[in-house]
Amino acid sequence: MTVSVSSQAYVFLCSVAGGVVIALVYDIFRIMRKVIKTGSLFTYVEDLLFWILVAVVMFATVYYSNEGELRSYIFLGTLLGVVLYALLLSKAIMNSSLFIIRIVKGVLRFLWMVLSFPIRVIIRIFAIPGKAAARYAGNSLKKIRRAGRNKLSRAAFWRKAFRNIRKKI
Repeated sequence: MTVSVSSQAYVFLCSVAGGVVIALVYDIFRIMRKVIKTGSLFTYVEDLLFWILVAVVMFATVYYSNEGELRSYIFLGTLLGVVLYALLLSKAIMNSSLFIIRIVKGVLRFLWMVLSFPIRVIIRIFAIPGKAAARYAGNSLKKIRRAGRNKLSRAAFWRKAFRNIRKKI
């Protein structure tokens, strides 16, 4: 089956676009890893998810552009797309995304501080009588413990006395 040069160029450009998409997905995973610190198990799950997405992108690229026929120039185009994205766009997208995320985090932190301020004030107001009540309860518990120790010592005394009486009988 003969394939025209224009259709081969179309397939090649589609594979370059697929490579750009793969590199963009990789950058999204890199951004997520920088923003959200995760453990090694979750990192393995992310890697598995990345490779599944790469397989889906490659399959869709080959299927829609070349009706599922694999050609060597498809892989070269994909590699070229990844390299072009890494050289031209990756750094700008990473820096701008991280900058935007830092700004959003700062705004959310500020909103949290503003919205939680009344609650913190109320907690501080109720903490003053709460501390006094806790102090009073602690002193009462100490008195109860002392009284309990005295009763225990009296009970121990009577226990010994009854034991001695029982031995004598």
